[in-house]
Amino acid sequence: MAVYILAALCAAMLSKAPVQAAAEVTAPAGRLVGLEQDVFGTTVHAFLGIPFAHPPVGNRRFRRAERLPPWDGVYNATTYPNMCIQSSNLFPVGGEITPKSEDCLYLNVWQPNPVPTGAAVMVYIHGGGFMTGSSSLYNGKYLTATEGVIVVTVNYRVGPLGFLYTGTDDVPGNMGLTDQLLALQWVQDNIPSFGGDSSKVTIFGHSAGSASVGFHLVSSESRNVFSRAILQAGTSLQPGLSETMSGANDKAMAFSESLGCPTDQGTAALLTCLRSQDAQQFATFTNFYPVKDTGFIPANPAQALEDGMFKRADILIGTNENEFVFFLSFFGIPGFSVGSESPPDREQFIQAINIGLAGPLNELALEAIEFQYTDWLNPDSDTRYRDILEAARADYSFGCPTVATARAHAQYGTNVYMYRFAHRVTASRWPDWVVATHGDELQFVFGLPTIPGVGYSTEDAEVSSTMMRYWANFAKTGNPNNNNDADPVWTPYTETGRPYILLEGSGPKMMTGFKTTECALWDVYVPALMNKTVAQAPMTSEPVQCQTTTEVVAPAVWGQSLTLALLFNVIKDVISFVTTIFVL
Repeated sequence: MAVYILAALCAAMLSKAPVQAAAEVTAPAGRLVGLEQDVFGTTVHAFLGIPFAHPPVGNRRFRRAERLPPWDGVYNATTYPNMCIQSSNLFPVGGEITPKSEDCLYLNVWQPNPVPTGAAVMVYIHGGGFMTGSSSLYNGKYLTATEGVIVVTVNYRVGPLGFLYTGTDDVPGNMGLTDQLLALQWVQDNIPSFGGDSSKVTIFGHSAGSASVGFHLVSSESRNVFSRAILQAGTSLQPGLSETMSGANDKAMAFSESLGCPTDQGTAALLTCLRSQDAQQFATFTNFYPVKDTGFIPANPAQALEDGMFKRADILIGTNENEFVFFLSFFGIPGFSVGSESPPDREQFIQAINIGLAGPLNELALEAIEFQYTDWLNPDSDTRYRDILEAARADYSFGCPTVATARAHAQYGTNVYMYRFAHRVTASRWPDWVVATHGDELQFVFGLPTIPGVGYSTEDAEVSSTMMRYWANFAKTGNPNNNNDADPVWTPYTETGRPYILLEGSGPKMMTGFKTTECALWDVYVPALMNKTVAQAPMTSEPVQCQTTTEVVAPAVWGQSLTLALLFNVIKDVISFVTTIFVL
């Protein structure tokens, strides 16, 4: 079955027919020629590999990218761009494998045909743990053809080339995020020439790409380059995907020493050495992340959200039913791989739940988590600790940061639409109990299940059509609803009811009370228990007051272990498409 799906997907997505180099646009950046592509009987124009910055090479290595002046002549925008330097060997997921290069700051545009006037624009920021990923892996043509929106995908530097930090203008940190910003500025300047409305730009992303969206929401530099935002399994509160200036500087010194560059002879000598290195060797260094308090990102994103110091944009935000299964499988925890191992016992549960936390949970916190997440209708189930582990870590890592972000935006008057993706894709490679893990929703957002003959079911196609419609409606109007009587009204999030839409095969359903008790546990009760000892904390029958204020509590910072797992998210893209599991 897997071999059949792989062959079908390759045939459907890698074929270049029918296309012809016929589409042309004249924009402020210059004149471009692209491809005309037939998609589902309609025509889409694809402009691939458009440069938006000077190549960040030579003396521009590690610096913020610089705007590219208009070019002369006609630019051939018919091939996908280079991917940025990274360690992973990537596979196409609707797009193409392209060479790895330091010269990688390009974007892709899919334009409806007939050419629209004032079309909504959706700019996708790929994930990959800020270590890997590429715009060329994602194909926007199905979303463009189906919903009439302009889709843009962008490259940005990853790893040390994108996030090394020494506290100087030559190595300021967050270069990958400012690459994204420069791409968004390019969109503002040029997208009207493609028929787009620069006041209707929605940024969306997944995992690290979604965290990037969250950082743009709290960054004062990004306020005027987009109007709405979609966050899929990631926020500015995402554990393990940002670090302090001191921690980042220490990491930079260790990185430099590992390359044999001097760290005691001044910045100029250090920079000269780093710029003389072969960029390809940087691919083996992965754990570099956005740096807080550098001007682009505030020192405390949680405090910025609480204080209302963010762009008042409408947002669509959510998570998947079993976000953490992928990571636990990567960690090798029993019960989470494709095989048939026995589920974890309590000792293995304790070891696994502490992976990547700032410090081990004490016994009081462990007992509270066990109590909260036990299925009390079946407390002696053999899978008890498997189920507790996955649900608890998913809430800590994804669910509760999502709630905190939604709460802050709703408090300050923006419309927030929350979703929960809970559809198991046909031919999933995961155990039967897994509904949807990290990244499974992306194939549906990009419309791949609507491609005939590639191994998806009719139900998969219907879910995909529903999600494309919701996402595109939100980009067009700020409201995902489209007055379709067959669908429930997706009501905005409020803290009192916590409404959200459940996206599953039987059709969307409105639900309430998203993670109310679970996030009270993680945000309030567990931190309190961690400040106690077993001897100091006798059991009490008094209830713990749940968090009902708008205070945003950021989860404890993760260690390196989880974020290393994120490195394999793009590799998981491939597994996802072989077995219909797609990613971060």
